[in-house]
Amino acid sequence: MNDFVLTLVVYDCTAMLMAVLGWHVACRERKARLAGGHELPFGSWEMVLAMLVYIAVSAARWLTSWDYNMYYNYFVSMQSLGEYSRENFEPGFTGLTMLMARSGMHFAIYFAFWATAQIVLIFYALRHRKVLLPWLALCVFLGPYYIFWMGFVRQSVVEALFLLMIELIVRRKFWIYLALCLVAAMLHKMAVLLLPLYFVPLIPFRFKVRRWMSLVLIAICVILGSYPIWIRALFDQLGQLAGLLGYDHYYRLFSSHNVEYAFRPVMGPARLCPLLCCLVSIWYYPEMRDTTYAGDRLLPATYRFSLVYMGYISLFINTTQYLTRPGELMRTCFVVMVCYTLNHLWRRRQWHHWLAFSLMAVCSFYYVFYEVYKAWRSGGSIFVPELYHTFLF
Repeated sequence: MNDFVLTLVVYDCTAMLMAVLGWHVACRERKARLAGGHELPFGSWEMVLAMLVYIAVSAARWLTSWDYNMYYNYFVSMQSLGEYSRENFEPGFTGLTMLMARSGMHFAIYFAFWATAQIVLIFYALRHRKVLLPWLALCVFLGPYYIFWMGFVRQSVVEALFLLMIELIVRRKFWIYLALCLVAAMLHKMAVLLLPLYFVPLIPFRFKVRRWMSLVLIAICVILGSYPIWIRALFDQLGQLAGLLGYDHYYRLFSSHNVEYAFRPVMGPARLCPLLCCLVSIWYYPEMRDTTYAGDRLLPATYRFSLVYMGYISLFINTTQYLTRPGELMRTCFVVMVCYTLNHLWRRRQWHHWLAFSLMAVCSFYYVFYEVYKAWRSGGSIFVPELYHTFLF
């Protein structure tokens, strides 16, 4: 099958199927509550089937996303030769890979395992907010997030775990949060950066000035990120910290005499669309908090983390990917905040809500079609990471 057609069929059909399942379970739960019953369990058949669809699509992929070859070679070389193709992976990730490789598992099961860990953590974190599941499916598979998650396997699991850990922040369960941070660091050392994030939702912030202050702060980050010369002086002072976080082998990229070569101008749809979604979320957050999601304790924390994510990414977007990765730990929080906003706007009836919804929908669901079009125009091959390929045929 043509790669372009296969990509559109798989991503679009998966998005629609998971969205329908999410919508169905949300409707069933709403009817049950109106009848005086309880919310549906995490193991309801719609949620289980949606997770299985996600896992199957992820397991059957081949040369999809950027780091596929690295993880595939790591698994296969350990399975066939008993040797590491890369020796600086974290012990938890290495141990699990070794266990599955030496047990003779197919590489599809290996990738299915990591997809299972990711989607189960995300769905469990949203088990009390099933109304967001349809929007999550559309954002993930029609937007850029599925490609990101499949490329950065270890990081994506840590991102999903952090979404679940927000509950611990809201409930002030610091020691359990700390324990999970240490577990996550066994998969990706960057997870140690989750520790200071525990205190982000605890910072007092006046509600009346929140919207305008948020807009101003995001604007400042965008402006600073557009002229990142200031980073040179900053990184002259961060050598020891880079070594502590395990980035010493990357630090040479960020020294004052090299960092200018790492700058890359980014001002296209991939940057503008998430930024517009963030601005719409900021504008409608007070309304969401007081009406649609009144009493939702997860919303304020998710909102703050989405702002920190967008501010951090905006500051470092014009540098190297290694600098943006710490902020990407909050990427799933940003996706969930977009889902909150889309669901709120969809349920309102004023014209400005529909206008804002249309803008967010275009910005959230354009990516797959845009990337397939770019690959087609450039004569893309199997090596285009955004295209979906499978080893089944």
